[in-house]
Amino acid sequence: MGGFTSIVPMAASALQTGQKIQAGQADAQSRIELTQAARQAELANIAAKQKQQDAEREDALRRRQASLRARQGASGLMAGGSVSASAVLAGYEKSALQDAASDEAAATRKRNQINHQASWREKSLLRSTQDDTVARLTAWFSQR
Repeated sequence: MGGFTSIVPMAASALQTGQKIQAGQADAQSRIELTQAARQAELANIAAKQKQQDAEREDALRRRQASLRARQGASGLMAGGSVSASAVLAGYEKSALQDAASDEAAATRKRNQINHQASWREKSLLRSTQDDTVARLTAWFSQR
């Protein structure tokens, strides 16, 4: 009966260590999921902001074009006037395209930064969990 009583505390200790390891892993997984949710929210925010900027840019371009056409119509068309107005309109469009490209590049940089930070946090959490698991198992085996 002495052998049975010596194995019970060891089994209880092993069970307790396993439960602590499992709880640590579950905690890490939930933190990873929170990190992923925050990452998705930030990316959605960037997409929404970019869509809003595109709409504002299109609206501003339409207003500028309408204003130029109205001024051109009010002053009367002179010879060559339509050519210069076309050049101005083309300049407005080119400027809007450059602004859009610049905004797109900035959004891409921001998305890459968010993805990199989320990846780093996830790897860090996984490494911490692995280190904790190894430390608990090492401590448990060193007591035996």
